[in-house]
Amino acid sequence: MTRKKAHIISHSHWDREWFLPLESLRFRLVTLMDEVETLLDKEAGFNHFHMDGQMIMLEDYLAVKPAKREKMKQLVADGKLRIGPWYMLQDAFLTSGEANIRNLQYGLEMAEEFGQAEKIGYFPDTFGLYGQVPQLMRQAGFDTVVFGRGVNPTGFNNQVFDSAFASKYSEMFWESPDGSKVLGILLANWYSNGNEIPTDKEAAKIFWDKKLADVERFASTDEWLFMNGCDHQPVQTDLAEALEVARELYPEVDFIHSHFEKYQDAVKAGLEPEKLQTVHGELTSQQSDGWSTLANTASSRIYLKQANAKIERLLERLAEPISVMATEAGVSYPHEYLAFAWKLLMENQIHDSITGCSLDEVHREMEARFEKVEQTTMAIIQNAARKITEQIATNDAGIPITVFHAGGLEATRTVELELETDAIHFSEMHFELIPDELAKLPEQSFRMETSTGEEIPVVVEPLGIHFNYDLPERKFRDSYFARKYKLTFTVEHLPAVGYQTIYAHPVAVSDDKKELTKDLQLENQYLKVEIAPNGTYSILDKEKAVEVAGLGAYEDVGDIGNEYMFKETGDNVRINTYNSKPVIRVLREDKLGKTIEMKHEIEIPVSASATFAEEKRRLVWHPDRTSHRSDNRTTFKITTELTLDKHDKQLTVRVKLDNQVDDHRLRVLLPTGKQTETHQSGSVFEVVTRTNKQVEEWTNPANDNRKQGFVTSGNIVVASLDLPEYEVSEQGDRLELTLLRAVSEIGDWGDFPAYEAECHREITAEFHVFLTDESNVSIPAQVNALLTPTFAIQHPSSSKEKMLAETKDFAKWKVADGLVFSAFKLAKDNQPILRFYQTASEPKLLNTVNLWRKSTILEETAGDAKNQFTVKSNEIITLKGV
Repeated sequence: MTRKKAHIISHSHWDREWFLPLESLRFRLVTLMDEVETLLDKEAGFNHFHMDGQMIMLEDYLAVKPAKREKMKQLVADGKLRIGPWYMLQDAFLTSGEANIRNLQYGLEMAEEFGQAEKIGYFPDTFGLYGQVPQLMRQAGFDTVVFGRGVNPTGFNNQVFDSAFASKYSEMFWESPDGSKVLGILLANWYSNGNEIPTDKEAAKIFWDKKLADVERFASTDEWLFMNGCDHQPVQTDLAEALEVARELYPEVDFIHSHFEKYQDAVKAGLEPEKLQTVHGELTSQQSDGWSTLANTASSRIYLKQANAKIERLLERLAEPISVMATEAGVSYPHEYLAFAWKLLMENQIHDSITGCSLDEVHREMEARFEKVEQTTMAIIQNAARKITEQIATNDAGIPITVFHAGGLEATRTVELELETDAIHFSEMHFELIPDELAKLPEQSFRMETSTGEEIPVVVEPLGIHFNYDLPERKFRDSYFARKYKLTFTVEHLPAVGYQTIYAHPVAVSDDKKELTKDLQLENQYLKVEIAPNGTYSILDKEKAVEVAGLGAYEDVGDIGNEYMFKETGDNVRINTYNSKPVIRVLREDKLGKTIEMKHEIEIPVSASATFAEEKRRLVWHPDRTSHRSDNRTTFKITTELTLDKHDKQLTVRVKLDNQVDDHRLRVLLPTGKQTETHQSGSVFEVVTRTNKQVEEWTNPANDNRKQGFVTSGNIVVASLDLPEYEVSEQGDRLELTLLRAVSEIGDWGDFPAYEAECHREITAEFHVFLTDESNVSIPAQVNALLTPTFAIQHPSSSKEKMLAETKDFAKWKVADGLVFSAFKLAKDNQPILRFYQTASEPKLLNTVNLWRKSTILEETAGDAKNQFTVKSNEIITLKGV
């Protein structure tokens, strides 16, 4: 008979900011780490401490005690302090695929600077896990993943339920859609199942009798895991004594002060693979009662999701690609600055931060952080773009403008730019005289052309005379006044990854303004949109001969849940706009396209009823709350703008809200045109198919899901970057997209008010709707390109040698339908990195002009250099230049 081995792993799960703000928790962290250092140095039998899988924990400590860096390195080198692999513990679904990779890359790099990383995929409290985790871990060289959520249901204060639909074993195999497989270790009794081990024999006997039985119930081997710690838990200083007591009480069990690599090796040695189940794809607590999935963190504080999505795209689709392009202008790739920007963004992507389930103080600091990282990212973009445009050889016929794009497909886009002309510098004239001098100039407009002379449609809006300044590289700042114009124009044939230079030619102002029509429909060569008196609209796709009607009604419901989970009020009072009569008008109609505005006003309750405050005070768990909506009502205004430009194959919907109402959720209702049993959603490096009807055990009336990029059901596709929460009806005939959720508390284990989660602010939500006949495998790539920002820059005056082409496409590759572009950047050794993921059900070819080698996500190459690659279904493929 083999002996049982109890692996006790000392740790503290470190939510960097949550029910306390960052600096309050940092104070506790410094105390914790000082005690850990003392124990690892001086306490016999205290051998290891696990740093929660995240390097930011060590970074935060060293920010206060930088002199401890060498000591920390020594403890890591000795195998005592167990660090990495992540930079921080992120939310998996609310951060992009590239953000998930950067998190691992920067975490491993930092861990290696300290000596070595713990080679295990660690997801202790991630709010659900995307299905490509095993593939990413395998590419990173890991074959074991430890996770706490997604299989067993958890409840109030992280209580683990004993249920019929829990995992049979804490060990299982987990397989990605591409077939990559890892050993999955579920923290079946949570990451605190060995917390506060008693030293008193009587108490220890009671403790261990229960804890050993709890673990044995799930374990498939004789290697048992006990996590000695919990959220912000101080280290147990008498652990060595407690383990000696345990050894005396249970001589048949080996109690080992362990670490994860030792534990995983022991588990693998004792596995009987035939006993284990294999779980496939995403783990989102699908086999549960549905009340603790934490899915509604996708809609808490929606303004945070909007800021995060915007900056992710700026980094992935502008800062990194344009920085690669700028190397052809002799500019060094800004590795360190990009790492700085990414890490600053990642501070907001920690699971209790980006999910919006923390105190108001936490999320206020996040908004300032988002502003900082946007400033940083834009500085990188502007510098690289300026350096490129200084060296582009242009003609002298107009004002050159270069538009950058990196969506992975050739594109037509509507672009906005503020253009300056007639600048008079302070060195040329006394600054007080310049505005009057510029005011004497005749009015002007602009004609725009491509470099080959083809006219570009443009709308010009004069912005008046404005002060500005240059910051030359080798001189003091240079101030001036200039005339400014807002140009909105359409650029066709933008390179898949590259830039195009166009020209603005000053012309006399023509009186060609047209009166706005009263025709309340939108139409171009691809789509026809008709608006009903109640504000709903129908879309006809002329090419596909598909039409869906009744789109765009709004529904407001009461919400007595919390930042984690939605719970509808007990009275089920829902208010929609089906019978409303909004004010509808043409807002804009010009040579580029047309926008129609609708203004709805609905009367909704101002909040939940007074009994809700008592339910929160008494910590009534959200499924058991019954409060109604208030009888007091107020007018809630919803402004909708429907835009269809000449080149659009999708309808763009912009919704503006000024929310001053509490305890409610607003959704837009979108019929799908047909009934289905499943639907598809964009996720992290995959398109996932989800069932519309939940399992029998699911008792939550809601079935909310998270998306990245798009969701499609029936005949409609809804694309958006920053509206991650949706629900599809059981019949698949209606899709509901969350625009706003307003709540007032964190929830979980205590009474933590979070009044700013009521989102009393102006919010603008934007999404795109287009139709499908369900036969188009290119939808993911098209959406990916659609949601890619462009960047336009007016050329600066420059005396540098003009050696770059007016237009250049860096996408020297050809991809088949189903391959989705993800990244174009430089590796640490300055070789180009190119990444795609495959969404088709059969292998696809990726053909390149230059030679590449296949790489892992960590940019380590293997195999021969070639220019054709077969990409299997659901594969994430990274190529590295030769």
